[in-house]
Amino acid sequence: MNQSKPDRTRARNHRYYAVAEAAAFAESGEKYEQASKLWLRAMKLAKRPVNAQWAEHRSQCCMSAFRNGWSYIQIRPS
Repeated sequence: MNQSKPDRTRARNHRYYAVAEAAAFAESGEKYEQASKLWLRAMKLAKRPVNAQWAEHRSQCCMSAFRNGWSYIQIRPS
């Protein structure tokens, strides 16, 4: 019996993933303005709606962090 396998032959969207990775790196370095712009670029490059929505959400979060002067909370070990 021939079972169909998921189609994994689709090419990965390398441009989206490269920009998204750069955005995540900028975000982790608290460079929120740069990260927001990169996430917007990733949103435009995304082929899958879920990736575009994720990138848009991250862009909004980064812009909010930039406007409000937020930084990551570091928890000290007890």
